[in-house]
Amino acid sequence: MYRSARRPVAGAALALTMVMGGLGSVAANSATAAVTSGVLSGRVTQLDGSEVGSVCVAAIPVTAASGAKIPRRDFIFTRSETGATNPNFTFTKLAEGSYYVEFSRTCAPNGPKARAAAVPGLFPTSYYDGSTNGTVTHAQAVVVAVSPDKAATGIDVELGVAGAFHWPAALWKSPTGSIAQSSPTVGTYNGRTIAAVGSENGMVYVLDAATGKELPGWPSAMTAPAGKHAAIESSPAIAFLHGPNGAPSIVVGSGSTWVHNSVGEVEAFSITGQREWVFGVGAAPGTAVGVISSPAVGDVTGNSQSDIVFGSWDHHVYALTPSGALVPGFPFNNADTIWSSPALYRMPGQHEEDIFLGSDASGLDGCVGGWVGDYRYHHGALVPVWRDCEKQAIWSSPAVGTLEGQLAVVVGTSFFYQPFPSGTNEVIALRASDGATLPGWPAKTAGPVLGSPAIGKIAPGVRGVVDISWMCRGPRPSDCAPPNGPNTSMAYAWNGDGSLRWSDVLLGGQSFASPVLVPLEGETSSDVLVGTTNGLYPIDGDSGRFLDHSNESSAINNGCEVLNAPAVAEVASSWHIIEGCGGPDGRPGQMTSYALLDQPPIDPAWPMFRDNLSHTGS
Repeated sequence: MYRSARRPVAGAALALTMVMGGLGSVAANSATAAVTSGVLSGRVTQLDGSEVGSVCVAAIPVTAASGAKIPRRDFIFTRSETGATNPNFTFTKLAEGSYYVEFSRTCAPNGPKARAAAVPGLFPTSYYDGSTNGTVTHAQAVVVAVSPDKAATGIDVELGVAGAFHWPAALWKSPTGSIAQSSPTVGTYNGRTIAAVGSENGMVYVLDAATGKELPGWPSAMTAPAGKHAAIESSPAIAFLHGPNGAPSIVVGSGSTWVHNSVGEVEAFSITGQREWVFGVGAAPGTAVGVISSPAVGDVTGNSQSDIVFGSWDHHVYALTPSGALVPGFPFNNADTIWSSPALYRMPGQHEEDIFLGSDASGLDGCVGGWVGDYRYHHGALVPVWRDCEKQAIWSSPAVGTLEGQLAVVVGTSFFYQPFPSGTNEVIALRASDGATLPGWPAKTAGPVLGSPAIGKIAPGVRGVVDISWMCRGPRPSDCAPPNGPNTSMAYAWNGDGSLRWSDVLLGGQSFASPVLVPLEGETSSDVLVGTTNGLYPIDGDSGRFLDHSNESSAINNGCEVLNAPAVAEVASSWHIIEGCGGPDGRPGQMTSYALLDQPPIDPAWPMFRDNLSHTGS
């Protein structure tokens, strides 16, 4: 697993930062580091100037024929202390060749190794111990900085410890209709993990996640009258509408930006693919008909039943009973279109779950742009607890989670109002209790944000936010794609205080995708999976380093458009990544499963779109 280490070395005042080169093909348990250009590069990050100590990185040549160690060491990076404020950095040029690489706590040839016990969190217990079992998999030459004010040429080593992270081969592929924004949802029933997704052809697919085979009765078509079409960009919820011990239902909406004359409705299907009920929505003047909002399932009335909550382009917020009837007091008139999917969260002291939702705003209460609101069911009606007026429409779906010790609502701004007003190109974080903007937020982005943020532990001791935006050269959507704009999107991670941790440019413009958080490198913090029209990208959550052999222009499953979010689930005691890609525009889609070779030591922090199978976004 590749380690990008801004981690403190025990007893010393620095941490080595290893930067992934991302080139070449390396076996998971390769024992050598291939030095391709003679000079390695590196940097250190000073953590506490009052500490003293030394750290060395040793390159030990390996004979090409036998791989046996040669008893000679070249310290390719050295930091020795000549005083707390005057550390001495030394870099050594290496000849082309192959080397073992190991860390020593002193710079003597036989100094103590930087073992797991001495450096908590830096290496697992299988770190190279001086035997012939090396653990380094790859090294590449680049030039980086020793510190912000001291440039140097030295070390940039890509370390593979206990088997580097490599993207696994596809376990199975299952063809579907064209998949656009509908994200795979995973859940468990009768000991079997299932995956559900919707397609632009109006079909709902439910698969056995272990084999990729469709369950009996699937796929199933949504209802549409003559001359109309069902088309799905909503993501299915897997809901236990008949009680926790009953069989689950699949609940999904119909509405599309790609398919004309699509119907606006929400349907529930049994686990055998039989239609349980259909609920049709209305039409607002001058607005297309549809439900692109993904249904969330929770208890918004406080009576312990599973309510189905969603927004519609007809300007209304709906809540349905498990039988598909309107909950008394609904729908709620929002006075403008709703693309956003609701988040449900039970606030302190409440019996019912609040509904957190984004929307357009075209003058209600003086707001022109978009609303982010907290709505609560009170005395038989839905009422706003608070509403935050933004200058741009909100099509991203809110995520609810803790940042810097405060419960926050995090969401991005869209592109409806043009030329883009000042409130565009932002991810905002609001205090969940009253809608006040959290200190350090909003965070600026390179373009509109359609993807829904994910919240979780992205680095040791750090809870943060990840999301993806368009990249634009001007104030209109036409400036965000060729020929006027770039064919790229940008992924981000922000610390809980709103400061930028990293950003990555990704090939594939105008991304509608949403990220998920899963530990890919065997650590107790999460990495990022996020898609564009170019494919799916695995990114280190701490540093933004591309994982495996991906880079800005090379994704997993290159060319299979990912406009949604993948799902991560435990399948038969191992963790799988399930990807839906291949649309829209009528192109065939597919579901693909990849079984992780190294099993995460913790549950994923945000494993699918809206976080869980009920799509509560919290």
